[in-house]
Amino acid sequence: MGDNEPEAKRRKALTRLNSQACIGEKKSVYEGTNAVPRSGTPGRVLHLGLTDGEIANRVIVVGHHTRAELLSQFLQPEDSGSLFKLASDRGFLTYTGKFGGERLSVVSIGMGLAMMDFFLREARAVVAGPMAVVRLGTCGCLQESVKVGNVSVADGSALVQRNYSHFDSSSPAHAQPYTISELCLPDSELNSSVVSALQKAMGSDKVNEGTNITADSFYSSQGRFDPSFNDENDRLISEVLKKYPKAITMEMETFQLFHLARSCLPKGSMRAAAAVVNVANRPTGEVVGEEALRFAESEGGKALMKALAELRL
Repeated sequence: MGDNEPEAKRRKALTRLNSQACIGEKKSVYEGTNAVPRSGTPGRVLHLGLTDGEIANRVIVVGHHTRAELLSQFLQPEDSGSLFKLASDRGFLTYTGKFGGERLSVVSIGMGLAMMDFFLREARAVVAGPMAVVRLGTCGCLQESVKVGNVSVADGSALVQRNYSHFDSSSPAHAQPYTISELCLPDSELNSSVVSALQKAMGSDKVNEGTNITADSFYSSQGRFDPSFNDENDRLISEVLKKYPKAITMEMETFQLFHLARSCLPKGSMRAAAAVVNVANRPTGEVVGEEALRFAESEGGKALMKALAELRL
C-alpha cells in the first residue's frame, strides 16, 4: 500500500467498527455505537447526516446558518443543477460545490467545543484523504486597540475551562475556579495563506493576528457577570491576559479545531486555521454594526475560500 497505508488502515478500521452486526432480529436505529455511529443505507454519520463523498476535503466551518447560506452563494455546482445541500436533524447544515476549480464545502455547526468535536470526527469519517478546515466565526476582542469589524487570525489558541470540582468543594482548597491551558497552534502554511488572502481582500488595517482564547461557555468562562449564579470569574479576564498578554479574541470553538486537527491520524492528515470577525470590544463595550459585520463575513469568507482552493493537499 506504500504511502497510503495509514489512510487505508484507518478506512478499514472504520468500516469494520461501523458494520457490526445488529443485535436481535430487528434492525437497530444505528450501528457502530463504540466507534463513529452510522444509520440508514447508505450509512450516514449520526449527527452531520452525511455519507461518504458528500463533504469535500476543503471545508469552511461557521457557526451560524445564515453565514453558511451567504458563503454558499460563492460556490458553483459540481455538475449541472444545484449545489449539494443537507440540513441534519441535529442542527448541522452542509453545502458542497466548487470554488476556484476545487471541491469545497461550507458547514454550519452551531456553537461550542462539543459541536466542533461532532463535526471534525464525523467529517473525517466520511472523507477520504487529507483535509483542510478553516473556521470563520465571530468573537469578542480583549484588547481596546482591536477594532470591531476587523477580522482576527489566530496564531495560537488556549482553552479556558470551568473547574467544576472547585464549585462542589471536592477539589483542594487552593484549586482555581478556572483552568487556562497551554497554546495549541494552527497549521503554519494554511495560517499564512489565510492572513495573506484576508489582507489582499480587506486591507492590512482590517486584519489582526494574535492569540485566541477559547472558552467552554459563553458566560462564566468568558468572564461575564451573571448575578443568578456563583461563577467566581471577576478576575478571569485579567488572569488570561496575565498569562497571554497578546490574546486578542475570545470565543468557543478554535482551540478544539486546532487540537483535534493535530490529534488526527495519520499525523498531518488534517490541517486547520481560524479567522473570526470582532463583533464586540470587551474593554470598551463597542459592538459592530450589521453592515460592517456582513462586509467582513462576505469579503472575509471569499478570501478564506480562495486560500483553501489554492492550498495544495
